[in-house]
Amino acid sequence: MATATAPAAGLDSLQEQQPGQQGQAAKEEQKQQQQPTGKKQRARARQVAAELRNGRPALWWKDRPSYRCPACGQYCYRVPAFETHILRCCPDVALPDEWRSLVGDAEAQQAAQQGAAGPAVGQAVGQADEQAAQQQQQAAAGGSGGRGSDGEQEQGPPAWQLHPADAAIREWLKVVERREEEQRAKALDVAFRQRGPDGEPLKQGPPEIAAALGLPPERAAALLAAAKRAVPLAADTDHPVEVLYEDDDLIAVNKPPFVITAPKHRYIGGSMVNRIIGTMGFEPLTLHRLDMNTTGVVLFAKKKDIVDRVHAQFRRKTVRKQYLALAVGVPQQQHFTVDAPIDRDPEDVVARRVLPDGKPALTEFSVVESAAGADLASQGSPASRSDAALAAALQAGGLSLVSCRPLTGRTHQIRVHLAHAGHAILGDDIYGVTGPWIGRHALHAAAITITHPRTGEPLTVRSPVPPDFLQAMAQLGLQHVPGAEFSPAAGEEGSAAPADAAAERAAGVEAGEQEATAAPVASSP
Repeated sequence: MATATAPAAGLDSLQEQQPGQQGQAAKEEQKQQQQPTGKKQRARARQVAAELRNGRPALWWKDRPSYRCPACGQYCYRVPAFETHILRCCPDVALPDEWRSLVGDAEAQQAAQQGAAGPAVGQAVGQADEQAAQQQQQAAAGGSGGRGSDGEQEQGPPAWQLHPADAAIREWLKVVERREEEQRAKALDVAFRQRGPDGEPLKQGPPEIAAALGLPPERAAALLAAAKRAVPLAADTDHPVEVLYEDDDLIAVNKPPFVITAPKHRYIGGSMVNRIIGTMGFEPLTLHRLDMNTTGVVLFAKKKDIVDRVHAQFRRKTVRKQYLALAVGVPQQQHFTVDAPIDRDPEDVVARRVLPDGKPALTEFSVVESAAGADLASQGSPASRSDAALAAALQAGGLSLVSCRPLTGRTHQIRVHLAHAGHAILGDDIYGVTGPWIGRHALHAAAITITHPRTGEPLTVRSPVPPDFLQAMAQLGLQHVPGAEFSPAAGEEGSAAPADAAAERAAGVEAGEQEATAAPVASSP
């Protein structure tokens, strides 16, 4: 029995319990044993962290002398190890002959001094090295400073013994750093600034850099990567930024058409990030993206610690986004949902299609306003990837302002789903119909709602309908009632969390919102 090995007092207490109490205790014990392993591990991790906070040893190695490689940034604590690394990593700037000369001269000078001073000095140096090693072991075992369990003062941090060439190495590394900067400048010039006989820029990479600078291919690739990372993001000062919302953690801006969200390269501007840098003086952190021709609200982070919190909301699909689109025709239902998987179009490198084996995609639509008499067929031209459903909608005529709520984040999702429903977007040069009304696809990110990562309160940011959007509506006889697109019927309920059955179903779908880190990735509809 489980009580056979229990202490006597424990047996007495168990015998005094009533049967109901014994059953309750057994249930509690069984519940604890059945606790998920993940919870147990997290609880143990919290316990270990608390123990470390209460008695954390001093970081005795923190002030240990080290040497940093100018090419890759790696640190080494021992001169022999640093020699092995730097002569293998970047011998084109860390010249081997120079290294061997300065280290050899320093070691020879130290040996001469020790020989002239006699064996007594050498013995003293050996004792000092042994004492430093003992101090290092004591610091590693029990920390430094304070008093031990017996009340005696513990040893302080070890007295690190510098290499005889330490000062010379550090001065030499300054020269190597300047050489590395020159090599990076040459790599950027070969890769991006050289032109061919016709005056056009040459697209060159590590092979051309290796040939031009006489470097191994691996070194040329690493040199180019380091050079690009060292280039600050371009600042666009000629384009003002319309700020929709700003606090200490977040900034939301109104993206105009024909502007990308984040730069394709660090040295090329033209994005909203570059405009914020140029006009507001700081580098924003991208949280999500819009297509180049899509207008509307874009949210950026101002502090790194909130980026993961916002990205987690995108993954959990608690971010509520609302778009406005001008759709061809008049849908038969005022509210409808398109649940159709999306994948790459096998016949077009840019386009997407509804395919059975595609990624799950779900979008809710609500018709805000319609103009049944709008004539698109007389002046419109179907796009390259349009289908028979669009042709039928053009012949029937009409135009509708549709509120769109994507519950997943596939590329071109809203555009593909509206085309799949037979109501492609006006101005869409891939899936819809183009004409003189608007020079881009008529899609606008009207609102976004998140839970503020710092305060925990719901935050909704809205963007006004752009002028070219309104002009197209007026040309085709569609009257715009300001604020109608934000009515509850249009899908905006003021909550950041999914509240209906469709949203709950989408929460089980693979996360589709493509978040932004360092590398730009096209993502939003």
